Amino acid sequence: MNYYVKPDSKLNNEFPDKDTAPALEPADGLQEVDVPATSVQYFTRYWWQYRLLDNGRLQAPGNLPNVDIDYLQGIVDQQADKLGQALTTVGQLQTALANAAKAQVQAQQQFVKTQEQFQKQFVGLSQQIVAVQKQVAELTPAEK
Repeated sequence: MNYYVKPDSKLNNEFPDKDTAPALEPADGLQEVDVPATSVQYFTRYWWQYRLLDNGRLQAPGNLPNVDIDYLQGIVDQQADKLGQALTTVGQLQTALANAAKAQVQAQQQFVKTQEQFQKQFVGLSQQIVAVQKQVAELTPAEK
């Protein structure tokens, strides 16, 4: 978007005059500058801080965020990469959780199987103890 600013002669015409607001129409003593659409909001607030370059270009002051398209696209790309990494991590965690749940089920099944085996052995041993006690009782004379 084109604006027209009055260069400040006190600052070697390197900056717009702080006392003269940018205009949308050409006029005597005003220099045409091309302001990128992404910078209009900053320029209309802080026009006197922008350095006037040749061919109607501007240089934003260092204390304003860079808002040109390549810079913003870089930020979007970085965030997309971080999001992709986060989604990959989520997928890995879901896989690990599924594997842990599967291992838990298998461990529980093995526990139940082992418990059943111990119960069978206990019943068998109990029956053997009862049989041995019966034999001992038969062999031992009864006290009267």
